[in-house]
Amino acid sequence: MLRMTGLPLSRRSFAAACAVSAATSFAGKAWADPLRDTEVLAAPTTASIILARLIDSGALASVFPNAGFGLWHDPDELRAAIVSKRVRLFTSPTHVPANLANRGMPLKLVSILGMGHLVVVTSDRSISRFADLAGKKVLGFFRRDMPDLVFRAVAKMEGLDPDKDIQISYVGTPMEAAQMIAAGRAETAILSEPSASAAIMMAARQGRELVRAINLQDIWMTHHGGMGIPMVGLCVHASALDEAPDLLPLLRENLPRAKDWVLANMDAAAALAERAMHLKQPIFRASLDHAPLVVLPAKAARPSLEAFYRAILELSPDTLAGRLPADDFYLDT
Repeated sequence: MLRMTGLPLSRRSFAAACAVSAATSFAGKAWADPLRDTEVLAAPTTASIILARLIDSGALASVFPNAGFGLWHDPDELRAAIVSKRVRLFTSPTHVPANLANRGMPLKLVSILGMGHLVVVTSDRSISRFADLAGKKVLGFFRRDMPDLVFRAVAKMEGLDPDKDIQISYVGTPMEAAQMIAAGRAETAILSEPSASAAIMMAARQGRELVRAINLQDIWMTHHGGMGIPMVGLCVHASALDEAPDLLPLLRENLPRAKDWVLANMDAAAALAERAMHLKQPIFRASLDHAPLVVLPAKAARPSLEAFYRAILELSPDTLAGRLPADDFYLDT
């Protein structure tokens, strides 16, 4: 069973953790806490249900006994938890571990769990293709992080300058954006799953209709082909692999099983999401129909990942510390 944990870390604590890390260095440093005290943290996205199922099923109990499971809600909180060594296994946007690995942290990408799940949700019926966003106000979240970077990259692919042609404003989290558009305080928003499903369902209860007008994954595939945007990754700190040699074989065997269970038992998966991820069961169940869940080894996903990383590097080189990750970043599970 899952032991729930919280993640009360602020931007200030992230900076402090980075300072401690810089002073002590990761090189050759042993972990102070045993694996049984490890926290497993998940991104606030539908794809994280695979990790929740993996932990809840007991598949990793021999490696992570009594592991705590919780969601992070701000990318800086996640970075702080990683840098301060509170977490060794986590899901996140795929650029986060790449950035930290390029800055010297021994992180590895295990697998892709979710492909592109960003959509433009709107009450404006005049919007049906990306070009229709020209001159429009669009609400985003996680500024300068994954959702913002993907939207900006797609805008450039479609011939729009996101800073000049679109009026983008931001809130802190996807659920804040969902609540604003559901309440009619914004007409158009960039949303992930399950926040897109939440917005549509909340608006419907108020007699308002919202639609998924634009799927950013579809546009990306038009320009890049392949499987689309490898957005959600399962990542591990290399020390966990050193201390628990069974971890990688367990992940290799049980990640596909966890995904298959979710897809075969969507109602039960939604119940697990409500218990483990604090997401309402009907909303999460609806989101499963709009979130491409996969279990794709990082090494096999490398071509798609590098296409995504190159697009990010063009927009914001510092997001990846200016370069692609090294070969050993991509694990073969």
